Amino acid sequence: MMTASFFAHYDAIPLSLFILDRNGRIAHRNEYAISRFSSYEQMDFIQSYESILRIKENELTPYINKALTVKLGEYISIPLPHSNEMIRLSPINDELITFIIVEDKEAIYKKGQQKDIETPFNEKSEELQQQIHSLIDENPDGIAFIDERLHLTLINRSLHHMLGYSLDDLRNAPIAVVDEQTIQTIGRHFELALHGDQRPYEIEASDVHGNCVHLLIKTIPIHTNGQFRGAYKIVKDMTEFKNAQLDALDQAEQLRSLIDSIPEFIIFKDENGKIIEMNAYAKRIFGIEEGKYKGRTCEELNCSSIDAYHLLKNNAKTDNIAWNEKTKVEYEYELGLANGDIGTFEIIKAPTFHPNGERKYLIAIGRDISERREVEKELIKSQELIESIFTTNADAISVSNLDKEIIQVNPAFKKLYGYNDGDMITHLHDIYPDQNKQEANRIIKAVLDGEGVVDFETVRVKKDGTQIDVSVTYSPIKDHEGNVTAMSAITRDIRDRKKTEELLLRSEKLSAIGQLAAAVAHEVRNPLTSVKGFIQLYKDRINEEILELMLSEMDRIEGIINEFLSLARPQAVTYQQIDIMALTRNVVSLMNPELLLNKVDVRTVFHTPSLMMHCEKNQITQVLMNVIKNGIESMPDGGLLSITTCNSDTHLFIEIADKGVGIPKDRLERLGEPFFSNKDTGTGLGLVVCYKIIHEHHGTIHFDSTVGVGTVVTITLPLQR
Repeated sequence: MMTASFFAHYDAIPLSLFILDRNGRIAHRNEYAISRFSSYEQMDFIQSYESILRIKENELTPYINKALTVKLGEYISIPLPHSNEMIRLSPINDELITFIIVEDKEAIYKKGQQKDIETPFNEKSEELQQQIHSLIDENPDGIAFIDERLHLTLINRSLHHMLGYSLDDLRNAPIAVVDEQTIQTIGRHFELALHGDQRPYEIEASDVHGNCVHLLIKTIPIHTNGQFRGAYKIVKDMTEFKNAQLDALDQAEQLRSLIDSIPEFIIFKDENGKIIEMNAYAKRIFGIEEGKYKGRTCEELNCSSIDAYHLLKNNAKTDNIAWNEKTKVEYEYELGLANGDIGTFEIIKAPTFHPNGERKYLIAIGRDISERREVEKELIKSQELIESIFTTNADAISVSNLDKEIIQVNPAFKKLYGYNDGDMITHLHDIYPDQNKQEANRIIKAVLDGEGVVDFETVRVKKDGTQIDVSVTYSPIKDHEGNVTAMSAITRDIRDRKKTEELLLRSEKLSAIGQLAAAVAHEVRNPLTSVKGFIQLYKDRINEEILELMLSEMDRIEGIINEFLSLARPQAVTYQQIDIMALTRNVVSLMNPELLLNKVDVRTVFHTPSLMMHCEKNQITQVLMNVIKNGIESMPDGGLLSITTCNSDTHLFIEIADKGVGIPKDRLERLGEPFFSNKDTGTGLGLVVCYKIIHEHHGTIHFDSTVGVGTVVTITLPLQR
C-alpha cells in the first residue's frame, strides 16, 4: 500500500518518474513528469506516451513484465530512439514498478564522436578535447576512465564528491571503498560490457566518512579501429532514491502490519471492483488462501463459508451504490463464524475518486459488533422491564431534576393527582400544599447528601385542590461518575390505610369503652338503685320541683348507664330479611311529631317502594332515628331535612341532609369518638353506637359538612351478606 510519505519521496527525485501497475496503468507521477508532460495530463496509460516518446506500439509491455521479475534494487534499461534519453524500469513490489526517464550517457558520447568524425581533426581536436573535458568534469553523474590495461586513470568531480576519495585513494585502496565481493561484481560486469551486455548494476560502497552509498554503474567500452582502448564507468548516486524506496517499503510494511493487526476485515478494490489487497482478518473470516485473491472480484473468490459466500456474491449492489452516489454506505450482515457462532458485522464501504471525478479505489471495512448487539439487546430488555415497571406500577412515580422540574411521570401519578397529558404540571411545587412548600428544599438536600427519604408521610394537593395523605420515598439518580443529577419520587396513596387505622383505633376505643362501661355500670347501678329507692321513700318530705329534678337526673344517669351497657355487652340480635324502604318510611313517621315540634320539613326521595335487605331491624331503626334527631337539633330555627335513597347491584345508599349550622372541619374529624359531642349536654355515645351498628352490618357511615350550609350523612349498607 502506498502512503503519502512514499509518494513524497518520489516527488523529490529530480527526474521524470512514473509508478505503473502490471497493466501499464499510471498509479502516480511526480512533479517533474507532470511538468514535462503537462499538456497530456488526461492520458492515464503508458501506451498514450508511445507516440510522444517515439516508441513502437506495445513495445513497453514485455519490458514491464520483465521488470516485475527482477530483484528489488535492480532495473532494466530501454534507450529512447531519436533522443539522448533512456527509460529505466525497476520493481517496487509484485504489482508496481518505477518508470524513470534519464539521460543516455552512451548516446551522448557516441554523438560526440560522430561529430568528431565529421569535423577535420586538425581543426577540431582542441575543441573536441575541451568538450570531452567539460562533458566529463561537469557531468552530474560520476565518471571514471579505465585504460586498456584496466588501470583507473581518471575520475570526474562528481564522483569525487560522491565518495570523498581522490583518484590516488581509489587506485591504492579500493578495499576501503568496496568489499572483495563487490570488486568481483564490478569485474564480472566489466567482462559482460566488453561482450556487449552493458546493463547497469547496483553496488554498495563506503564514502570517506564511512557512510553507505548506493551507486548505479554502467560500463561503456571504448573501441577505436577495432582495438580496445579502455572504458568509461558512469556512476549515479542512488542513495537518496534507495533510502526513499526503502523508507517507503518500510512504511508500507509497517502499515501492512498495522492493518493486519486490526480485528476488522479490510478489503481494497480498484475502480473495476478487483481486489488489490485484503488484511489477515479478512482472509481468515472468508477462508481465502494467501495470493488467491489479488486481481479478482469478490464474486470470483472461492469461499469456504456459506454465509460469507453469500455476502461476497451480493456485495456488488452496495459497491455500486457507493460508486454511483459517491458516498459512504453502511449496513449490517449476519455471518456464520468458524466456531459455529453467528456474528453480526457492521460493514462500511467508502469510495475514493481522482480529481477529475473518475473512480480510484474502494475500501470495504467489516466490524464484528456481535457483543455490542448482545449488550444492546440486554439494554433493551432492561429498558423494557424498567419501562414496564414504571408504567404499570400502581404507585405514582415521578422523576425530577435538582431544580424540582418534573422530567417524567407514570400513569399512576396522573391518576392520583388528576392530571392528563394536556395539563400536566412541570414543577413539584404544584403538588405541595402552601404550608409545605419548604419541604421540597429539605428533601433535595437529603437526596444530594445521598441519604434519600423513605416512607415519608405527608400531604399533597390534587389538581382540584383536594389534599390527600401520601407516603413518599425519594431516591437519588446518579450518572456514571456518581454525581446526583436527578431524583425519583414514589408516592403511595395512604388514605385507605389512614381510614383503616382510624377504624382500628375506633374499634380499640370501643373495646376499651366496653370494658370500662361494664365495670362502671356494675359499680354505679347498685348504689344508684339504692339512692333512687330512698328518694322514692322520702318523696313526701322533698319539695316537688326538687324531687322531679332529682328523679329526672336519676333517669338520665340510668340512660347513660344503659348506653354504656349497649357498648359493653353483646346484644341479642336477629338478622332477617327486612323491607328497608318500609323501615325507613316507618322511622320518618315515628319522628314526625318531633319534626313538627321543631318546625322541620321533611322531603323524601325513595328510588323504589320496596327493597329487601338482610339486617337487624331494631339496630337500623336506632341508627336512622339517631341521625335524623341530630339533623333536627342542628336546625334550632327549623329548616328542611332531605332523605334520599338509591342502590347499586351490591349496596344501598341512604343520604340524610340537613340545612343546619354545619360542623367545623376539626370537629368533623372527631365524630364517632366516645365522649365527644357537638351538643352541650351530649355524651358522644350516640354516634359511637351508630358506628358500631353500621360496622357490624359491614357498612360505612360518612359525614360531609360545611359550616353555615349544612351536613350530609351517607349510610352505605350491603344488600347481600
